[in-house]
Amino acid sequence: MQTTTDTALLLQLKNEDNASFGVLYASSFPAVLAYVTNHLGNNADAEDVFQEAMMVLLQKIRQPEFVLTSSLKTYLFAIAKNLWLKKLRDNKLITVESFEKFQQQTEPLSFELKTEPTKEEKVNSWFTKITENCQRISKAIFFYKEPMTSLMQKMGWKNKHTAANQQYKCIQQIKKEKEEPAGS
Repeated sequence: MQTTTDTALLLQLKNEDNASFGVLYASSFPAVLAYVTNHLGNNADAEDVFQEAMMVLLQKIRQPEFVLTSSLKTYLFAIAKNLWLKKLRDNKLITVESFEKFQQQTEPLSFELKTEPTKEEKVNSWFTKITENCQRISKAIFFYKEPMTSLMQKMGWKNKHTAANQQYKCIQQIKKEKEEPAGS
């Protein structure tokens, strides 16, 4: 399934935007490096395979009938994996039986990098963990920029002190979630 980020990155790659190559390298090379080094290769081999995979990818995306049916990272990894296995087979570094075994492995998932969540994803994660009341208050104050006097009326607060206290409690809930290690 193609994401908006992948779509934008594909367009940038087609237009030979240098920054897009860096983005793709940063997100995809570590998985290729791990695969190659875990399958009879070294860092230099991984760099060579990745560069060849990038060339294949660029040729593919320039074809008018090209349709990306997976994530760009997965697609590039599959190209790199096939190139590496072909190199091993051609150089007789593995037997036909081992080649077939390597080809059947579904290791790309085990080498997928966990990308750092975006700021928006982090904030959404924190919001889902705070109380619904604090979600409403925080959205009203920080996202909709609702004046405190208007919010006081909606929430039925008696004075500014109560409003400030509620805001403080909600901020503390968010801070607590922000400081929690991921997966806790």
